[in-house]
Amino acid sequence: MSRLKRFAARLKKFGIIPEYSFVLGLPAKNDEIVSKQIDEDIKFIKEIKEINPDTEIIIYVYSPVPTEGSELYEKVSAAGFKFPQKLEDWLNSDWESFDLRKNPLTPWLKPFMVDKIKNFETVLNAYYPTASDFKLTAFQKKTMRWISAFRYKANLYQLPYELKALQKFWLHYRQPEIEGFYSE
Repeated sequence: MSRLKRFAARLKKFGIIPEYSFVLGLPAKNDEIVSKQIDEDIKFIKEIKEINPDTEIIIYVYSPVPTEGSELYEKVSAAGFKFPQKLEDWLNSDWESFDLRKNPLTPWLKPFMVDKIKNFETVLNAYYPTASDFKLTAFQKKTMRWISAFRYKANLYQLPYELKALQKFWLHYRQPEIEGFYSE
């Protein structure tokens, strides 16, 4: 068992809620390798949740932040990624999303890959609503879990519109990675 899995199990014994952050969509030689890695990461996240369902999972889409001249910088540049050239270019709304690691602007990540990551996150957050949002009632958590259960168990993440609508309009689901933790 990996160190992360053992740590999640140990914290469960003490009633401590761990928070794990995952970055999905690392560059690779071809689309098949990138897709396979995303699938393996999703599988690993689900294993963590099986060990300790209370584990808070934060998912980011990989956004390169290499130092100019580094091997990583050369790798992402060779893959077609370009940073803004002028200071005012960073004010573009695309780069705000990039900074939040929600829109990576990376050429090796095809739209279907980014969609898979985001849709998995939607299903995961519906099946395991965040413990940090104290506004969610027990009924709301159970309802979200029940509606998302088939998708989660069958690995069907594509087009989870019903979950997105529920999270947005009914529950106003909080995103701790963007909004921080809820406090009263």
